[in-house]
Amino acid sequence: MPGASERIVGRNFNWIWYVGAAVWFLDAAVAMRRGNLRSGLTCAGISAVFLVAGVLLGKMTRRPPGRGGLR
Repeated sequence: MPGASERIVGRNFNWIWYVGAAVWFLDAAVAMRRGNLRSGLTCAGISAVFLVAGVLLGKMTRRPPGRGGLR
């Protein structure tokens, strides 16, 4: 039976958090390049939140060795 994190996020969709972090980081770079420091720092913070969420949810959805897989 899958855990709560697998039902919500799914094992195959952890990459979406990293894509979100990359998009927010690019938005921060563009904002800072255009001289909007406040918006750039906000976007960089959101990017960091997405990155941390991807790492933590990736650890939660990993299966322990010897369980699952093909039989």
